[in-house]
Amino acid sequence: MLRELSTTFGSRDFLDRIISQNADRQLILMAGSAPEEGLQLLDVSGKPSVFKSNLDYQIRLHQGSHAWRGFFNFNYFTLDPDAAKVFDAKANRLASNGLPTGMTDLYMLTRNRSNNEYVLLTVWADSEAYALWRHSAAFTPFDVYATSANHFHAASYQQVTADKDH
Repeated sequence: MLRELSTTFGSRDFLDRIISQNADRQLILMAGSAPEEGLQLLDVSGKPSVFKSNLDYQIRLHQGSHAWRGFFNFNYFTLDPDAAKVFDAKANRLASNGLPTGMTDLYMLTRNRSNNEYVLLTVWADSEAYALWRHSAAFTPFDVYATSANHFHAASYQQVTADKDH
């Protein structure tokens, strides 16, 4: 069972080089849906991070397939302990009631260096399935977080193929 994951950002050449130097790891290369998001590399091997970015996360909750394919949505929050308890309960309720149509995985992460920094990572069959959920009544429990000062960033990515020639 995967307990941690790590991520880093960079140019295509830089991330392709990391991939080629770490062929023993399960690394997911993703391109941002918005141009300013750039490229992100996600290490889902469960091994200690090889990245220097210190963007390491503990998996607090997972429901789904571990397929790591499709459309990825990251929502970042800073939550005080009371808000975190409510957020945890809502994420657990979503996970235990069956994932929405098109969602293959739901992960609730906390940053290793700061337990009040949360990430809700959802993986989808495609961006349309995510958009339907995001604008449905099923998203309502998370709407308060997505529109509050606690929500400081959202980003979406599509998986891309690494260039193995580096």
